[in-house]
Amino acid sequence: MSRVAANAFWLVLAQVGGMFLPLVELPVLARALGQHAYGQILFALGVALTASVFVEFGFNFSAARSIVGIRDDRPAMARLVTNVLAAKLFLSVITALAVACILASGTGDTALPGHWFAWIGLLIIAFGFSPLWYYIGMENLVLPALLDLGLRSTGLAFIITLVASPAHAQRVLIIQSAVGVANTLIPTVILLRRTGMGPFSLSGTWLVLRESWELFLYKGAQSVMGSIASTLLGLFGGARMVGAFVPAEKLVRASAGLAGLALNAAFPHLVRVQSGSREAAKRLVGLCLLIFGGATVLFALLTVWLAPLVVKLVFGPGYDNAIELLRMLIWIVPFRVSSMIMAILWFIPAGREDVASRVMLLNIVIVCLLASALVPFFGGLGMTFAFLCSETTMFSILLFLFCRRPL
Repeated sequence: MSRVAANAFWLVLAQVGGMFLPLVELPVLARALGQHAYGQILFALGVALTASVFVEFGFNFSAARSIVGIRDDRPAMARLVTNVLAAKLFLSVITALAVACILASGTGDTALPGHWFAWIGLLIIAFGFSPLWYYIGMENLVLPALLDLGLRSTGLAFIITLVASPAHAQRVLIIQSAVGVANTLIPTVILLRRTGMGPFSLSGTWLVLRESWELFLYKGAQSVMGSIASTLLGLFGGARMVGAFVPAEKLVRASAGLAGLALNAAFPHLVRVQSGSREAAKRLVGLCLLIFGGATVLFALLTVWLAPLVVKLVFGPGYDNAIELLRMLIWIVPFRVSSMIMAILWFIPAGREDVASRVMLLNIVIVCLLASALVPFFGGLGMTFAFLCSETTMFSILLFLFCRRPL
């Protein structure tokens, strides 16, 4: 468990650093680029991040789970590495063609310069081809965590130095692309030196894609949940509601995200424990539910008390209407973190990611239905109620299956 704790520490450290760096970067770029150019940059980065989900395809769980059983079998590791890289190459070609068609068609209100497409493509490759799955499976996350933090800090220094006007917008994409490529290339080279490459197998490539399908649905649904609030409020409530609700929801998402990193670090350990004893794994997951549940409830109570100070420090003046929303939304955290524990530490290690993905999709359906009915009449409060209902429903279903259903 000491290795699990160390991996969790470095991942959380990198995440905290990753949360701090954008707080420095945001005012720098907003002032230097202006609203229009900065909006283009954010749109380009958003396209790259969204597209990379289709290239990553859930391998951070499925391939990491496969590694646990073959760590000492170098030929099997080499075959797995080749199959995953081949699958990502196939997915990246399809994704790149789809993105190119969408951007070239001029769909949407945000037009991008044509010469930016190359940098967006590099970003998609950098984000999608990250070999984090290997380091999660090997339970050796110190290198990628420190490398990510160091490279992103270096990129921020270059942005501060080289970006001073809207004419420099492309420099931001170049810097971000260089950082992303280095962040993927360096650990990938180290990976290949350790494992080598196995022979290409079309059936092996198809197998890893099939094994990752449900996890792709789960991760994709998680990504949708991360942006669904602003989309639904924009559709049914207008920009003012978005501005009041999303800042509070971002704090909630960031809080749950820190717990998610610790769970990702513990994932390979639970795969090993489940392979030895399901009862021991169930007791361990139950203990995690008690510890994290108690900690998140205390965190929610503290946030309710300090909400005015938190909103003022993080978002500044003009967001007073987000205080009450934060006090209600923060109660999502105990339910969301507990659901993540059961999904990541119990169902996915056992090969039942179909349970996690389908419950997550149900979560999205509930949010959409309740938001469409409540937001036009109750605004942010209606959206808050929709989130609370969906998260408690997801938690209740997973808890019932965790306690009763044999795997």
